[in-house]
Amino acid sequence: MNRAQRRKLIQMPKGKPRHNTASAAASNAQTGVTAQNAQGIIDNLPLPQLVAGINNLLKQLEQRGVSIYDWDDNGRMLYRLQMRRGKVFYLAAGEAPEPEAENPEKE
Repeated sequence: MNRAQRRKLIQMPKGKPRHNTASAAASNAQTGVTAQNAQGIIDNLPLPQLVAGINNLLKQLEQRGVSIYDWDDNGRMLYRLQMRRGKVFYLAAGEAPEPEAENPEKE
């Protein structure tokens, strides 16, 4: 490393985390987020942050007693999204089947 490189390294800020500009704008309490720029913030969010946001909304719906059902199979409910190898999968749980009452005449 030569002297110029060492000087440049000394002048660089240390320990300052780099944030996504969209999340930094959303967390900025002084300016706030208006309805006009909210769509621009969402458009610039990376995919993992979008999935995490959707999971937070799903948790809020679950706490309020609202279920999201599968269109093709009404017995399955959406409860979470998950990322695996860059792809997004939805996880759905089926309602537990009710145990059949034993019929004493059956024997």
